[in-house]
Amino acid sequence: MSSQVVILAEASGGCSRIITREGTYLVSSNLSQLEEQLPVALFCRVHRSYIVALESITSVTENSVKVLDREIPLSRTYAEQLFSRLLIIL
Repeated sequence: MSSQVVILAEASGGCSRIITREGTYLVSSNLSQLEEQLPVALFCRVHRSYIVALESITSVTENSVKVLDREIPLSRTYAEQLFSRLLIIL
């Protein structure tokens, strides 16, 4: 699966759920392993349970990120990294 079609990845037990525009896939990699495989320039960890494609973010608040009309929690641990990455893109 190409990283260009991935919109977000969500932890699901010891596995990860990958969400694309075409559907949802369950993979045996945990989120940390998946994070190592995704291009750093295109993806950002926003919570211990979520990685999002930067281009798929439609809005950001102090504690959440909106992707595909879904509110994804934004933890304080990852917020500063996300905000600095978004400033670079703008």
